[in-house]
Amino acid sequence: MGQNAVILKSNPYGLIVNLSPDLPFEELLDAVEEKFRVSAGFFKNARLALTFRGRVLTMEQESRLVEAITQNSSIQVLCIVDEEKETEEYYRKALTHALEKKKEDDGLFCRGTLRSGQSVESETSLVILGDVNPGAQVISKGNIVVLGCCMGSVYAGAGGDEQCFIAALTLKPALVRIAGAAPKRSAIIKKEDPGDYPVEPKIVFVKDGHLQIKTITNETLCEYLA
Repeated sequence: MGQNAVILKSNPYGLIVNLSPDLPFEELLDAVEEKFRVSAGFFKNARLALTFRGRVLTMEQESRLVEAITQNSSIQVLCIVDEEKETEEYYRKALTHALEKKKEDDGLFCRGTLRSGQSVESETSLVILGDVNPGAQVISKGNIVVLGCCMGSVYAGAGGDEQCFIAALTLKPALVRIAGAAPKRSAIIKKEDPGDYPVEPKIVFVKDGHLQIKTITNETLCEYLA
């Protein structure tokens, strides 16, 4: 695999990842994993904006590349900067906006699918852009929102706050728990392909000491807020 398949260029606010335009994507993904694994010590716990350059990527490919970067380094990707607006000043503004929004929302943003054996823990609310696969675990002292298929174990309100909730575009978890309410295990037989599950946004919240799992509607949200 050529040494120039992935070239990194940084500025004070972000990182430009130059990608080979000709390498098959799966080989490119391997090259990105290796590049960031080797460079992990250099980026120690960096929080930065990111731009991909050199080839056109689908949303799925971009998501897989971000996942490869975060899993092979301690980098926290705060936002993706469009190539067309790639200037140092724009990076600064994009990064500042992302950090301010995190402070305002008091939550964290996690981009990428969590696979079996992986876990994420957060002191604040957590939004996951991706799936939570069987065998993966998410624990948060705040709310948990999964913008994908949730099939692992999720525990919100881990600090004891029963006002927290769990929501997902597709909710088929192995286990759900909020604060001190008795956890619920899924009685659904899992399918291997999460794509077999239709998108049906649902929310889990505590009412009268028991977990309620309901499809998200205006009525449901009014019940949760009551």
